[in-house]
Amino acid sequence: MTPEKPWRDWWRKFLGVSPNGYHDVIKILSSRYVEEMQHVERYTEHAEHMQYPQFREKLLRIAADEARHAEWLAAKITMFGGSIPKVPKEPPTTKNSWQYLLADLEDERQNSAELIEQMQSLRDELPDVAAMLERIYEDSQRHRSEIRDMLVRSDPQSIWPA
Repeated sequence: MTPEKPWRDWWRKFLGVSPNGYHDVIKILSSRYVEEMQHVERYTEHAEHMQYPQFREKLLRIAADEARHAEWLAAKITMFGGSIPKVPKEPPTTKNSWQYLLADLEDERQNSAELIEQMQSLRDELPDVAAMLERIYEDSQRHRSEIRDMLVRSDPQSIWPA
Protein backbone atom coordinates (compact mmCIF):
# COMPACT_ATOMS: atom_id res chain seq x y z
CA MET A 1 0.00 0.00 0.00
CA THR A 2 1.39 3.40 -0.95
CA PRO A 3 1.73 6.18 1.64
CA GLU A 4 -0.79 8.24 -0.36
CA LYS A 5 -3.57 5.71 -0.01
CA PRO A 6 -4.00 5.98 3.79
CA TRP A 7 -3.96 9.78 3.44
CA ARG A 8 -6.68 9.68 0.77
CA ASP A 9 -8.68 7.20 2.84
CA TRP A 10 -8.39 9.47 5.86
CA TRP A 11 -9.68 12.47 3.86
CA ARG A 12 -12.49 10.40 2.42
CA LYS A 13 -13.58 9.27 5.89
CA PHE A 14 -13.13 12.76 7.37
CA LEU A 15 -15.26 14.33 4.65
CA GLY A 16 -17.82 11.53 4.76
CA VAL A 17 -17.44 10.61 1.11
CA SER A 18 -18.21 7.10 -0.03
CA PRO A 19 -15.43 5.27 -1.96
CA ASN A 20 -17.27 5.73 -5.26
CA GLY A 21 -18.12 9.33 -4.36
CA TYR A 22 -14.45 10.01 -3.74
CA HIS A 23 -13.49 8.89 -7.23
CA ASP A 24 -16.46 10.74 -8.70
CA VAL A 25 -15.50 14.02 -7.06
CA ILE A 26 -11.90 13.78 -8.31
CA LYS A 27 -13.22 13.02 -11.79
CA ILE A 28 -15.66 15.96 -11.70
CA LEU A 29 -13.10 18.40 -10.31
CA SER A 30 -10.47 17.27 -12.81
CA SER A 31 -12.74 17.62 -15.82
CA ARG A 32 -13.90 21.03 -14.59
CA TYR A 33 -10.25 22.06 -14.10
CA VAL A 34 -9.42 21.10 -17.69
CA GLU A 35 -12.45 23.06 -18.95
CA GLU A 36 -11.52 26.16 -16.97
CA MET A 37 -7.90 26.08 -18.14
CA GLN A 38 -9.03 25.64 -21.74
CA HIS A 39 -11.29 28.67 -21.26
CA VAL A 40 -8.32 30.70 -20.04
CA GLU A 41 -6.40 29.77 -23.19
CA ARG A 42 -9.40 30.29 -25.49
CA TYR A 43 -10.45 33.68 -24.11
CA THR A 44 -6.88 34.92 -24.12
CA GLU A 45 -6.46 33.86 -27.74
CA HIS A 46 -9.82 35.31 -28.76
CA ALA A 47 -9.00 38.60 -27.01
CA GLU A 48 -6.02 39.01 -29.34
CA HIS A 49 -8.37 38.91 -32.33
CA MET A 50 -11.03 41.30 -31.08
CA GLN A 51 -11.66 44.34 -33.21
CA TYR A 52 -12.65 46.56 -30.28
CA PRO A 53 -10.24 47.17 -27.37
CA GLN A 54 -13.06 47.09 -24.80
CA PHE A 55 -13.95 43.58 -25.98
CA ARG A 56 -10.30 42.56 -25.58
CA GLU A 57 -10.32 43.86 -22.03
CA LYS A 58 -13.56 42.03 -21.16
CA LEU A 59 -12.32 38.72 -22.56
CA LEU A 60 -9.04 39.06 -20.67
CA ARG A 61 -10.98 39.77 -17.46
CA ILE A 62 -13.14 36.71 -18.10
CA ALA A 63 -9.94 34.68 -18.68
CA ALA A 64 -8.63 35.91 -15.30
CA ASP A 65 -11.89 34.77 -13.64
CA GLU A 66 -11.51 31.36 -15.27
CA ALA A 67 -7.89 31.13 -14.04
CA ARG A 68 -9.11 31.87 -10.50
CA HIS A 69 -11.69 29.08 -10.84
CA ALA A 70 -8.94 26.69 -11.96
CA GLU A 71 -6.92 27.61 -8.85
CA TRP A 72 -9.90 26.77 -6.61
CA LEU A 73 -10.38 23.47 -8.40
CA ALA A 74 -6.68 22.59 -8.22
CA ALA A 75 -6.72 23.20 -4.46
CA LYS A 76 -9.70 20.86 -4.03
CA ILE A 77 -8.16 18.20 -6.27
CA THR A 78 -4.95 18.16 -4.24
CA MET A 79 -6.91 18.26 -0.98
CA PHE A 80 -8.61 15.00 -2.05
CA GLY A 81 -5.23 13.50 -2.95
CA GLY A 82 -5.68 13.74 -6.70
CA SER A 83 -3.14 15.07 -9.14
CA ILE A 84 -3.67 18.10 -11.33
CA PRO A 85 -4.59 16.87 -14.82
CA LYS A 86 -2.68 17.87 -17.92
CA VAL A 87 -4.61 20.25 -20.13
CA PRO A 88 -4.62 19.30 -23.81
CA LYS A 89 -3.96 22.18 -26.17
CA GLU A 90 -6.78 23.10 -28.48
CA PRO A 91 -5.88 23.81 -32.08
CA PRO A 92 -5.98 27.51 -32.97
CA THR A 93 -8.80 28.64 -35.19
CA THR A 94 -9.16 31.54 -37.58
CA LYS A 95 -12.44 33.39 -37.33
CA ASN A 96 -13.68 36.93 -37.11
CA SER A 97 -14.57 38.62 -33.80
CA TRP A 98 -18.26 37.78 -34.09
CA GLN A 99 -17.57 34.09 -34.76
CA TYR A 100 -15.21 33.87 -31.79
CA LEU A 101 -17.81 35.43 -29.52
CA LEU A 102 -20.53 33.13 -30.84
CA ALA A 103 -18.34 30.07 -30.16
CA ASP A 104 -17.55 31.40 -26.66
CA LEU A 105 -21.23 31.93 -25.90
CA GLU A 106 -22.13 28.41 -27.02
CA ASP A 107 -19.31 26.93 -24.96
CA GLU A 108 -20.48 28.84 -21.86
CA ARG A 109 -24.03 27.52 -22.41
CA GLN A 110 -22.84 23.92 -22.57
CA ASN A 111 -20.64 24.33 -19.51
CA SER A 112 -23.50 25.85 -17.51
CA ALA A 113 -25.63 22.76 -18.08
CA GLU A 114 -22.74 20.50 -17.02
CA LEU A 115 -22.09 22.60 -13.92
CA ILE A 116 -25.71 22.24 -12.79
CA GLU A 117 -25.50 18.45 -13.09
CA GLN A 118 -22.18 18.36 -11.25
CA MET A 119 -23.47 20.59 -8.43
CA GLN A 120 -26.50 18.38 -7.96
CA SER A 121 -24.44 15.17 -7.93
CA LEU A 122 -22.18 16.51 -5.16
CA ARG A 123 -24.63 18.55 -3.08
CA ASP A 124 -25.47 15.79 -0.57
CA GLU A 125 -22.01 14.36 0.11
CA LEU A 126 -19.85 17.45 -0.43
CA PRO A 127 -21.84 20.66 0.05
CA ASP A 128 -18.67 22.81 0.17
CA VAL A 129 -17.55 21.52 -3.24
CA ALA A 130 -21.07 22.04 -4.59
CA ALA A 131 -20.99 25.61 -3.23
CA MET A 132 -17.69 26.26 -5.04
CA LEU A 133 -19.19 24.93 -8.27
CA GLU A 134 -22.18 27.19 -7.68
CA ARG A 135 -19.88 30.23 -7.45
CA ILE A 136 -18.26 29.13 -10.73
CA TYR A 137 -21.75 28.75 -12.23
CA GLU A 138 -22.73 32.27 -11.12
CA ASP A 139 -19.59 33.69 -12.73
CA SER A 140 -20.39 31.68 -15.84
CA GLN A 141 -23.85 33.26 -15.99
CA ARG A 142 -22.28 36.71 -15.77
CA HIS A 143 -19.74 35.78 -18.47
CA ARG A 144 -22.52 34.57 -20.76
CA SER A 145 -24.33 37.86 -20.34
CA GLU A 146 -21.19 39.86 -21.09
CA ILE A 147 -20.34 37.74 -24.14
CA ARG A 148 -23.93 38.00 -25.38
CA ASP A 149 -23.74 41.79 -25.03
CA MET A 150 -20.46 41.90 -26.99
CA LEU A 151 -21.94 39.62 -29.62
CA VAL A 152 -24.97 41.85 -30.13
CA ARG A 153 -22.82 44.97 -30.28
CA SER A 154 -20.49 43.44 -32.85
CA ASP A 155 -23.23 42.12 -35.13
CA PRO A 156 -23.85 44.67 -37.90
CA GLN A 157 -27.36 43.27 -38.42
CA SER A 158 -28.48 43.76 -34.82
CA ILE A 159 -30.53 46.77 -33.78
CA TRP A 160 -28.79 48.85 -31.14
CA PRO A 161 -30.93 49.96 -28.24
CA ALA A 162 -31.60 53.68 -28.20
